[in-house]
Amino acid sequence: MKRIRPTSAHEVAGPRNAHRAEAGIALLIALLVIVLLSAFAFSMVALTTSQLQLGKTIQTQTQVYYAALAGLEEARGRLEPAAPDALSGNSLPTAVNQVAYLVNGAMQDPVQPTNPASPYYDIEYAREFSGGLTGASVLTPVSSDQPGAGTASAIPYKWVRITLKTEYSSGQDVDQDGMLDNSSPVYWDGAHQNVTGTGVPVYKLTALAVDASGIRQMAQAEVAGRVSRYSALAGLATGGTATLTGLTGGKVYGKGTPNLVVDGNDTVNTTPCGTAGVPGLVTVGTASISMATVNGIPAPVQQVISLPSSPAAFINSLRGGVTPILNADPTHVSLVSDGTGYVGTDVVLGTQPSGTTPAQPAIVYSDKPLTISGANSTGDGILLVTGNLSITGGFNYRGLIVVDGTVTLASNSTGSIWIQGSVISSGNLSADSTQSSSNALTVSYDSCAVIDSFQGLPKTVLAFRLL
Repeated sequence: MKRIRPTSAHEVAGPRNAHRAEAGIALLIALLVIVLLSAFAFSMVALTTSQLQLGKTIQTQTQVYYAALAGLEEARGRLEPAAPDALSGNSLPTAVNQVAYLVNGAMQDPVQPTNPASPYYDIEYAREFSGGLTGASVLTPVSSDQPGAGTASAIPYKWVRITLKTEYSSGQDVDQDGMLDNSSPVYWDGAHQNVTGTGVPVYKLTALAVDASGIRQMAQAEVAGRVSRYSALAGLATGGTATLTGLTGGKVYGKGTPNLVVDGNDTVNTTPCGTAGVPGLVTVGTASISMATVNGIPAPVQQVISLPSSPAAFINSLRGGVTPILNADPTHVSLVSDGTGYVGTDVVLGTQPSGTTPAQPAIVYSDKPLTISGANSTGDGILLVTGNLSITGGFNYRGLIVVDGTVTLASNSTGSIWIQGSVISSGNLSADSTQSSSNALTVSYDSCAVIDSFQGLPKTVLAFRLL
């Protein structure tokens, strides 16, 4: 009989130890996997948190950037003479050492850009103007009037500084003389900057925006008023025929003197702003003149083959910065019942200068024929009409009238017509003062009125940068 050898304890424990070793390795691997997964999860959470923080920071920086732009735009808008909240008089710098601030603070967060202890102190000014704020003439600050100004919902720009540009402040040698002048303002003539005083002054606008977390952004823009690139052809210019009919023996200009006058001589200004004189009347078609006085340089009346500039093209070039006629004076202007034109009585289309008060020119556009009547219509700026223009009764206007259509002017017993500036039409033109000897019809070329009329347009941005 075969004997069976009993299994030893070592032989019995071997498989058990092997199983235990395998189990230990598996546990170790599992722990390593858990650690790796935990590390991966932690890194993903950290990465996500970082991305969220970065996105929030970028969003905040973007908001602060646009807040600074909002400040620049408010200041640019308030530089317009026609703006209801226009900066003028003692609020606007007229010398290079003067500085104005548009401030946007609140009672719990006062904004003091000239106070070194203020968190919103203007440290940039000293880098641009020698002597810093201690050597500057600081004008009385003007508060922002943006929606929500003075409250927690206000756009978080703190101030906008307004100064006249100099070569030194901009680091730009405008006249290429090898020196950066810090005493002469820089001007814009419509094409180039200069230090000879030609054109209109260039303003530097500098804005500081700060959000609740302390993120800051400064932005700067150089702006200037629009300069007229329009060369007046005459007191009256038409692409068609012209008919001028007046009376003699009127009470306005004296016995035996016609009550209809078209004068191309710039007699309004002792120092003309542009061309000192133009023809009184320029026509493409024939001119019929009866009982009217026409003066001008080099001749009272000139006939041309065609107008050198199209009224339609000129109107289109300004369409971006105009006020629709219904918005210009909604109280006195309305759309006719059939929708084919506008009618206005005693309209106000801009405000003329008076004494030391500057003009508030308006750039008004009528996209349909326009009829104006009444005794006291006034205006200043540029009147653009696509369609025919008819004016009867009292009308006192300073600036430029451009019509892509016909023009009819008629003074009557309710008032005189007096236009200082220039009128141009693509179609026929009629001027009639025969309805009343007590009133007159006068068109007087005014170079300053033509140039000033363009100041109703938004300021041109010449340069922009972030600081």
